Amino acid sequence: MKIKGMLFYALVFIVMVSVVGSVLAADNSSNSTASTGDSKDIAFSYTCLGNLVGNKTDIGFNDAVFAALALGGKNNLLDTINSNKNSGQACWPKATCTIKDTAWALLALDRAGQDTSSIQTWLKGKTANAVDLQWFIEIDLTSHENGTCTIIYDNSTKANIVIGDNMGVSVSGSGTGCLSSSGNWLKIKDNCIDKTFDVQCNKDFITTLGYQRPGKNTVYISSEVHSAASLGTTEEKVNSKCFKTGSSCDYEGSLWATLALQKSGNDISNYAPYIISLAEDNDRYLPSSFIYLIAGGSEQYSNLIALQKQGKYWEQITGNRLYDTSVGMLGLYGSGANELDSTKDYLMSIRLKNGCWNSNIKDNSFLLYSGWPKTTVTASSSKADCISSGKYCSGSLECSQANGLISYDYSCSGLSVCCSLNPLTQSCSSLNGRVCASGETCDGDSAPSIDGSCCIGTCKVQQQYTCEQSANKYCRAQCNSKETQSADTCQSGVCCAVNNNVAQSSNHTWIWILILGILILLAIIAIVMRDKIRLAWYKYRGKAKTAPVTRSPPGAPIGMRPMPRMMPPSMQRPMSIQRKPSPMPSKPIQKDSEMEETLRKLREMSK
Repeated sequence: MKIKGMLFYALVFIVMVSVVGSVLAADNSSNSTASTGDSKDIAFSYTCLGNLVGNKTDIGFNDAVFAALALGGKNNLLDTINSNKNSGQACWPKATCTIKDTAWALLALDRAGQDTSSIQTWLKGKTANAVDLQWFIEIDLTSHENGTCTIIYDNSTKANIVIGDNMGVSVSGSGTGCLSSSGNWLKIKDNCIDKTFDVQCNKDFITTLGYQRPGKNTVYISSEVHSAASLGTTEEKVNSKCFKTGSSCDYEGSLWATLALQKSGNDISNYAPYIISLAEDNDRYLPSSFIYLIAGGSEQYSNLIALQKQGKYWEQITGNRLYDTSVGMLGLYGSGANELDSTKDYLMSIRLKNGCWNSNIKDNSFLLYSGWPKTTVTASSSKADCISSGKYCSGSLECSQANGLISYDYSCSGLSVCCSLNPLTQSCSSLNGRVCASGETCDGDSAPSIDGSCCIGTCKVQQQYTCEQSANKYCRAQCNSKETQSADTCQSGVCCAVNNNVAQSSNHTWIWILILGILILLAIIAIVMRDKIRLAWYKYRGKAKTAPVTRSPPGAPIGMRPMPRMMPPSMQRPMSIQRKPSPMPSKPIQKDSEMEETLRKLREMSK
């Protein structure tokens, strides 16, 4: 019975290992081919995410934040977020408050309809002047003639400005302590960045501000322009802020904090110059997506489209394709861009059978929030849907620049705000461009239009890059120690192939588990049945024989004959005393070396 039980459990073990291996193999190789436009399929993914989250109370802060963005304010998610809050301040996480984590918490709690005023106040208190930029004042005379101007700051300090040929400027007077000439611009020195400059000219004029990243050639012009008639006055004041960690500006934190404050109804125009001008140095965060959400503009739109890989996904230096693709979709959502549709098609093609993309709560939540956000209104919010009310969802600066009015009484999906008009008013044909067909890519700049993504250039058949069409190959900035560079092509970077031994180890782990299980089973059987194995071996070698065994009646001691039937005393004979025979000397058993070697190996296998 003992042997049968051991065999039964061992067989169950093998079956379980085989099933687990099969499931792992199926999960790694079986994808969904559902259509992107089917709301039922999206509901399937939301159901899968809901199953991952469940009513768990032990999920991490990041998972809880992004799950709340996708699913809304479930109690267990809100409890997790609030339990990670700093006890003394409205910031996250409790041990080391950071700009990015606090901005994430603001987005999630705002989505859940909770009061976030204290969080907004904390973030605004972490701003500082963005001294990383060089600022300029530009003065243009309407007549484009020579002229003179004066600039006064600190109530009395005056700079005398002469505008000569080709609008070149020169400066003199006491105002040179803050201003110096730089071609057609007046450079503002860093120690005067917080001053207000009053400009007056002897002819009609306009003024504006410009800013530049030190060491770069591009000068960005402020969208805010002031004008005055002759002897009139305009006022220019630099108001460029960043969000700081310690004493330094935090670029990634500034991206998320600006978006979170915009979504909460705050004026974020002061933060735009910093994140726009430093975007080139921080491309790993995919800043074009954030900037297009905040300020709009065809340049940022074109940059974001150009960074899309194979017309399917985004993957920056962070190396997390699902996260980067979520950030990319965040910027394009609601733009009507066909690149967004192609990304959704790609994501649906790699979705697993259970409706998720992997088992990570954050990845699945961010993908759904960015690509297929829900517009449901929470119980604690009375906001109506923006689009259903005949309005438009866009970035706040983009709406303002189009002379639209922003209403925070209406809700938009994702991170857009509700605008009274559609900032996109131009058709692709009016931009002298065309919308590229599916499978084509734009060789030139792309611009947003009411028709979708408009190519200001030539539409070409999209080049097929071979790297990631092969198994275990990835496009990266550089290959790591477990990879070798392949000759396959990438849109950017190099193609890295996972070494064969690493790939085989990863893909066939379950096979090794099964083999190990079989070896363990054999060892168990060998130990339990060692006596029978030994006897079978002796029989096979001809060194053991069997004979019938005479059984004693039940209850009789082993090795004793049955007791004779008792007779009457008169018929009994006197019993003679017999000595117990001496045991026969046992013949030494000669050990079989081959058998001993076999048993030794079995014992070693069982260790």
